[in-house]
Amino acid sequence: MKDTFSLQDIANWQLDSGNSTVELPSIQRGFVWKPKQVEDLWDSLLRGYPIGSFLFSKTSDKLHLMDGQQRATSIFLGHFNPYNATDATKAWSIKGELPVLWLDIKHLAKPTTSKYLFRLTTRSHPWGYQANNNDAKLTVSERRKALELFKQHPDNTGGYTSFKNTTTFPFDAAHPIPLTFILEAKNTDEVIEMVEQYLPDYFATLRGNFQDKSEFITLLKTELKPELDNIFENVKHLNQLLIKSNIIEDRVLQEENETENPTLFVRINSSGTTLNGDDLIYSIYKAIFPEAKTLMENIGLDFIAPTQVLSLASRIVASDLSENAFVKKINVRDFQRRIKNEEFKEGLKNQIQTQQLKELFAQAIGILSCEDNSLFDGKIPPVIIKQFIKRNQDLFLFLVYWLHINKIELTDQTKLKMVAKLMAFAWFDFDNIPRLWNEKISNKNFWEEPLNELMWWDDKYGIHFLIKPDLLREYYLQPKVENRFITEDKDRWGLLEEGAGSKIIKYYNNVKTQSYDFAIANEYFYNFIGRIQHNRQLILLAQRQYINTTFGDYNQMDDMDDTNVPWDWDHIYPNEWVYRKEYCNRSIRDWNNTNGNFRAMSLEQNRSESNSASPKERLDLAEIRECSFVKEDWQYWQNLEKRIWDNKVENHFRAITTRMINIYEIFWNDFKIEELIDSNTIPNKVSENIAN
Repeated sequence: MKDTFSLQDIANWQLDSGNSTVELPSIQRGFVWKPKQVEDLWDSLLRGYPIGSFLFSKTSDKLHLMDGQQRATSIFLGHFNPYNATDATKAWSIKGELPVLWLDIKHLAKPTTSKYLFRLTTRSHPWGYQANNNDAKLTVSERRKALELFKQHPDNTGGYTSFKNTTTFPFDAAHPIPLTFILEAKNTDEVIEMVEQYLPDYFATLRGNFQDKSEFITLLKTELKPELDNIFENVKHLNQLLIKSNIIEDRVLQEENETENPTLFVRINSSGTTLNGDDLIYSIYKAIFPEAKTLMENIGLDFIAPTQVLSLASRIVASDLSENAFVKKINVRDFQRRIKNEEFKEGLKNQIQTQQLKELFAQAIGILSCEDNSLFDGKIPPVIIKQFIKRNQDLFLFLVYWLHINKIELTDQTKLKMVAKLMAFAWFDFDNIPRLWNEKISNKNFWEEPLNELMWWDDKYGIHFLIKPDLLREYYLQPKVENRFITEDKDRWGLLEEGAGSKIIKYYNNVKTQSYDFAIANEYFYNFIGRIQHNRQLILLAQRQYINTTFGDYNQMDDMDDTNVPWDWDHIYPNEWVYRKEYCNRSIRDWNNTNGNFRAMSLEQNRSESNSASPKERLDLAEIRECSFVKEDWQYWQNLEKRIWDNKVENHFRAITTRMINIYEIFWNDFKIEELIDSNTIPNKVSENIAN
């Protein structure tokens, strides 16, 4: 077998996978390089820098790539032609639309570390990254201009994450061409022919000084011809490059297999992208049970990564073998020990091989989505569910395992209570899942029980006190509270003991049937306000109809580490009026980066250019106010027509605090939180006649 490979040979491992003698073993993880790393590798190749060798193990007729997958896939992406792809192309670890690599033949930018300007366009960033910094996103304005161009293609009618890779291009560039055109062509005339045949008519870049594809072609034939010739020759020199390989001896592999020890895999990957524990456990298990990869990808239902599926499945089996006890996240050493136990090994294989685990996950995700719940309007956006699972693995496992051992018929009312409790735990800092598990996992009535006990459970573990929105609204409408922020009172974030503040303290005492002194109540209030100020999941819940309608095709589990959300977190009162400004009232600084001043907006609908447009301008259209979840707070926003230069910040304070409470109120009302708190603890109805 060959001991050196050309770049084309390496690309063919995936371009022509059916005829390739090189395969990716099941022990390998997915493709994890960021676009910057792909671009930097190709810059190194063109500059003649060494990129290291490849490491293989060998069977009778195949080579299994043990080290070099990230580099091999990056080389493949440079050769991949999306305009003329064949069924033989099988990317090892990237699903869906493949990224496209472009080379700017005469770039006008000054990249910070590279000589050549390569740009990878991806599903999340179809316009590429900044020309001067391939690790930085384009500005909102630049992305919007690119989007306006891409929308000219008749197929690009949905959100930009659904655009075909043949309809987009790097926008912050001058004269980019798909690298594959240069690699495939016999001469520069063929390169120009491919540009003419494949690139869209609306092809135009930020720095190129041409209006469309026809003008670009004219430049390629005239002014840019010397640069194209030079780049063409440099790229063609890569045909002579041979990458060395090494083969691991059979005796080493035999020893590795006999001990089931991943030392070899860990060490040969230690110089690359670091493996986390779940990655390594996943690789170990795939080596034992190769079919697991496909099975676990299906089990996750596009909500749970395969590595996390295995982690959760392992803990379910371990709990089954431990009389339903809580099992903490399993590390590599623990997994190695457990997998040698036949009962654990067979239980895990059974969970994955049968439909049991998939059905459990599907049931749990269905409950969390509220999609078929008659008591809930609409559905929870998938991004909220994915973030919940990703950030709260123990909580999600609690739900799954409760369903696993408590096989009872669930009403819509119970399902809504399940979601309400879980989101309350996740969003308001519940901090003792092991105790919750060991005390409640077998309790069939757990979801029906009031939340009272779990609010500051034993005064340190539980969720924050969830305050009735009307009571919170009454508190923030008190002139004294407003004045504390305007005058920059050092205690402004704490609880005002008088007025509605005293009602809040009484509420705390009623919920826990005890008497809290002011200092403790003050701390509880401060922590709660911090959550409703800064947890953006609450905004997504309030804007869920807009999020589901506008970004329904958005899948945050992209294979590449390139998953910025497809909406902007837009400041209603512009950050440009606050950031680094010499004079700005402290109250405005305090509140400007909080939920009350943020909205999720698509590039198409956010016409504010993210800088100096006033709140009144941003929210002037009723349809924009509707999708921005602006309600009665509009009465204050519409008075903010210019930057506030004096101490008259009342409208800013009222607008943001009103909207913050309205956002929180969606959580309270739609999840029917009041039904989860013992009715005897809710204070009398707050006054509706509050002085302004």
